[in-house]
Amino acid sequence: MSHLQRTCMHCNRPLVGRADRKFCSTACRTAHHNQLHPNKDVEIQKIIKILKKNRKLLKYFSPNGKTTIRRSTLSDLGYDFRYFTHVYKPQSSNPYYLCFDYGIMVISNEKCLIVNYQPYMEEKFWSPYP
Repeated sequence: MSHLQRTCMHCNRPLVGRADRKFCSTACRTAHHNQLHPNKDVEIQKIIKILKKNRKLLKYFSPNGKTTIRRSTLSDLGYDFRYFTHVYKPQSSNPYYLCFDYGIMVISNEKCLIVNYQPYMEEKFWSPYP
């Protein structure tokens, strides 16, 4: 009677331990799962990561209301001006580009105004959807 050596389903290393064990480590189990189920939403996750970073920076620089900041400061820290969740367009000024509950208005090429979300903003959100 031949004794078959059980091996890891991912890296083919010999398995030691329980008889029903399929992987030699958690890393191999995770890697095997990721190969079988490739993440189809990688691009969406990248965008969400950028939005969260943008929000984190806005929150850090404006914890209690309005703050003026140099655009270069935000850029140097990794703020990506191309990504935002929605737009608030008041009649009398430039639009505010919001990242969840914090927004930014570009005042000039050098300065930005950071604001916290206010309920009145919801009345004038711009949406590309009818």
